[in-house]
Amino acid sequence: MADIVPYLERIRAHFELPETREAFRGFARTIQFIITDLRRNFVLSIAQDGSATLTEETLPQPDITFTTSSDTLAGILDGTVNPQLALITRKLKVSGKMEDLAKLQKLL
Repeated sequence: MADIVPYLERIRAHFELPETREAFRGFARTIQFIITDLRRNFVLSIAQDGSATLTEETLPQPDITFTTSSDTLAGILDGTVNPQLALITRKLKVSGKMEDLAKLQKLL
């Protein structure tokens, strides 16, 4: 079990970079991370200006949902787990609009 908060915080920190903010300007979305082994849920909220906040909560209808274990998400963010392979093997489940998911690949 990985301590997932630093990994999620690293994603949020990308939004402090001017180039990331500019790339996500106008992309106001909520992203729910369901970490199955920790039984914890987090939300990354991207604002209209391209900034983002991270909270521990569960939303009734997020725009995008990632469901996975802490080790799988940590591995994807560290580059030791292939995200496509995680999807195929069902270690990662994703729901949301395909164009939104494609835009988020810039963060991985």
